[in-house]
Amino acid sequence: PAMSSALVLTVYILTFTVGFPANVFTLAVLAAKSRRRPATPEPCLTTLTTADLLLLNLTASDLLLLLFLP
Repeated sequence: PAMSSALVLTVYILTFTVGFPANVFTLAVLAAKSRRRPATPEPCLTTLTTADLLLLNLTASDLLLLLFLP
């Protein structure tokens, strides 16, 4: 049982240390992209595409999962 607990803790720590910075970076890139002004003068509320919005949702859900790991 002690070996099993140590293995689970190691996997959680590795998952958090790799996943958290990567997701924060992705969130920062998408936030910067949404603040960028479009090249065309037409009024546009956001410059995020559908794929960007889906990636934003995936990043947010992944961050929530990482923050609340059991």
